[in-house]
Order: sequence, then C-alpha cells, then structure tokens
Amino acid sequence: MKSIVVSIFIIVVVGSLNAQINRNVEDHQIQLGFPIPAILYEKGIGKNTTLSVEALAGFQIRNSEYGVYPIVRGQYRYYYNLKRRLDKKKNISGNSGNYVGGLMLYQDGNSLLGNLNTTSTLAVGPVYGLQRTYRSGFFYRLETGLAYFEDDGFIKGNGIALILAARIGWVLGYKRK
Repeated sequence: MKSIVVSIFIIVVVGSLNAQINRNVEDHQIQLGFPIPAILYEKGIGKNTTLSVEALAGFQIRNSEYGVYPIVRGQYRYYYNLKRRLDKKKNISGNSGNYVGGLMLYQDGNSLLGNLNTTSTLAVGPVYGLQRTYRSGFFYRLETGLAYFEDDGFIKGNGIALILAARIGWVLGYKRK
C-alpha cells in the first residue's frame, strides 16, 4: 500500500514540474462523489492528460456479516475528444470529455465498520470513461474496463475482472471557464 501511494505521489510531483502548457484540462480540481462517499483530486499534467487519486469507501455483505472498507484509486487519463468538443462549441471545463486511461486500485481488507474482515485486493488495467461537469459544479462520470486483480479474500484468487463504475457529485470551488 505504501509503495502504491509513494509511486502515485512521485508521478504527480514530476508531472507538476513539467513546463506550463496551454492545457485543455483543468490544472487541478477536487470532486466530492456520491452515492458511495468519495473524494478525488485530479491534476492536469499535459495538454489533454491528468492524474487522479481517489479515496472512497467500499461495501461488502456476506451471509449476515458486512464491512465498509477503505479504497484508493489512482488513474492516468487521456481526454481524446476535447478538440472536437471545442470545435462544436461544447463545454470542456471541469474536464468534460471522454477518456482512456489506466487504473490502479487498492482495497484494504480490514473493515472500518462492520464485522467482516478479508484480505486486501489490488487491481490494475485499462479503462474507458466519460465525464461531464455542469455550470453548477455538478458532475457525473461513467467508466468501464478490464483489470487484472489479486485477491486472497472474497474471490480468493487472481484473474481478469470487468470494471463498471458510476459516480455523481460536485466539483469543489468550481468556476466555469
């Protein structure tokens, strides 16, 4: 877990040291997500690329036991359709666009709440997603992909899994460009 967090931190710092570029993506933004509580920090590192780190809570039920677990997601995103959206006079602020990227996810097996403890899960893989941010700061994000995972807890094994994710929420301090 520590090496994952340190690696993500180093990538963000190195990315922020790059020369200033006329970016289509936000320099940085913080999002609060729902329905599962989450906080995400997204940093622009190139003209159409960002790195993000997200902390959220995961939930599992097995028989009569349950657990709420901490999850950390790190993601590289390349927003590939921003020029086309600009040409069509569509909004790109708040990183409104479609993206492809890589995902790294770590879920701790020790529950924060509940009586169900498992072991940790690590997953990495490519994703495709779309994100839209509105004038009010409200956003939604949909994401899908495949991930290789290692899990000694609930699934008890390694393999390939489908990723499906949806998030709604608000961008903190959002000001439309």
